[in-house]
Amino acid sequence: MVKASPKDARSPKTRVRASVLRSALDDVMGVVESRNTIPILDFVLLRAEDERITLTATDLDCWAIRDCASDDRDGPDSREWMDSCRGFAVALPAKPLKAVLSGFDGDAMVTIEAPDEVNAKWAGRVTIRAGRARFKLNTLPVADMPLAAPIEDAGFSFTLPCSRLADTFAAVEHAISSEETRYYLNGIYVHPADRDLRFAATDGHRLARWSLDAPDGGASFPAVIVARKTVGILDKLLASAVKVADKDSSPPEVSVEASSSGSRLRFVMPASDGAEIELIAKAIDGQYPDYTRVIPHEPPHRAAIVRSDLAEAVKRVAVIASDKTMTIKASFAEDLLTLSVVSAEIGEGSEDVPCEYAGPAITFGFNSKYWRDALAALPSDKVAMRFDADTAAPVRISGWDDSGEIGSLLQVLMPVRV
Repeated sequence: MVKASPKDARSPKTRVRASVLRSALDDVMGVVESRNTIPILDFVLLRAEDERITLTATDLDCWAIRDCASDDRDGPDSREWMDSCRGFAVALPAKPLKAVLSGFDGDAMVTIEAPDEVNAKWAGRVTIRAGRARFKLNTLPVADMPLAAPIEDAGFSFTLPCSRLADTFAAVEHAISSEETRYYLNGIYVHPADRDLRFAATDGHRLARWSLDAPDGGASFPAVIVARKTVGILDKLLASAVKVADKDSSPPEVSVEASSSGSRLRFVMPASDGAEIELIAKAIDGQYPDYTRVIPHEPPHRAAIVRSDLAEAVKRVAVIASDKTMTIKASFAEDLLTLSVVSAEIGEGSEDVPCEYAGPAITFGFNSKYWRDALAALPSDKVAMRFDADTAAPVRISGWDDSGEIGSLLQVLMPVRV
């Protein structure tokens, strides 16, 4: 006769400071959609074991995985507490959990406790306490939570400082298309070229490309399209990592890994409290067009303008532009650029901007929002606009100094008819 194993007298529970758990939850909440047709996608998987708490959230295209240290070993009763608790996993509603944690003082000790019968198929209530407050949150079975499959054929990877990848995304993401019919443009195209690693985005009306010296592993990295939502999540995570970086230590780095097919990506970087966050994402499955064909390589005419002066002038004149067209006329003459708008409904406005230009008189029409976005993305003090006599041909925009084009960012703006 086989003897029944003795029942584990320990309870499935853990404790952690409210600010620590709140920060970890914030890092994975970007994945959770505001509306879901699948109930489990509104939940976050909380796993407590080995004095660590791991949170996982997904929308089936991205998985955010964030760990943090528990406080199970801290406090005057730590020995008794450690002897009385055991690991567990539960699926908790993400937004209600965030609301509960937001109401606690950051230094409050939060206790999370599940019933003894908790298991992968269990659905019941989990108790959350802090001070005199007590909440019971409904759960769903942990087995319902879709977990990220391992990246097959991994081995294609590179590492960059978090600040560098953040700056790269910030420079090009304004040009990502939002047109769902051309879904393959709904992201940033990352690909090696010669000795560079390039990041490009276009919506067919504008183009932004950032080139950087390929880091180790970058030259053999497969071409991938990083989806717009993935970029948005990474923007916040990278900014958080950079913000809390220790001035006396080396800059925080992000590791980027891809499957050989380029269909799946994995980003790993430091979290705000020194822990680690992992983002696994599906890349967009599609063929990115050969965007290099629209880049004018040697336009004969060039105007160099102080970037801040041009940006402010575009902003001022654009207030007269129609909300539908947002079009501004840009008339180049010797050492002068005149911006103008005529609106039948509102009126008209114009402004002269000094520039370095010695070509023929020529007038273009530009979408004012696209123009402002392009200027905001440039880090240089001066901007060069290079073009030919065809007012329908693409215009090349880049940073400029006395030596010529500068910087890693190259942009193209398509004129509109005026």
